[in-house]
Amino acid sequence: MKTIMLVDDSTSIRNILKNALVESYQVVEAENGKVALEKTPGSSIDLFLLDVNMPEMDGITLLAELRKIPAHSKTPILMLTTETKDELRQKGKELGASGWIVKPCEPDKLLGAIQKLI
Repeated sequence: MKTIMLVDDSTSIRNILKNALVESYQVVEAENGKVALEKTPGSSIDLFLLDVNMPEMDGITLLAELRKIPAHSKTPILMLTTETKDELRQKGKELGASGWIVKPCEPDKLLGAIQKLI
């Protein structure tokens, strides 16, 4: 079973997304980028779902840090956020984000995007 790391500071959003994913994927959760980086070594993550706005370490910074790790330089990373600013989206693309999904999103749309990437 493929593993997805879900990184979002909102417990309710993590629960909603996890419920949509657990039938098809193993889900590892983190409440911010700092915790996600602590959980990343030694774990085989097939895809990351990152919120952009989080305390401790935001999703854009986490994206940049993940791309520095050889094991995750090509791992698909979906940005899942309420942010619609073009400059943020462009920055994510420059750093290697695989896609950008605006919340709230339908679980079917999210699952479809994930299936295309892994």
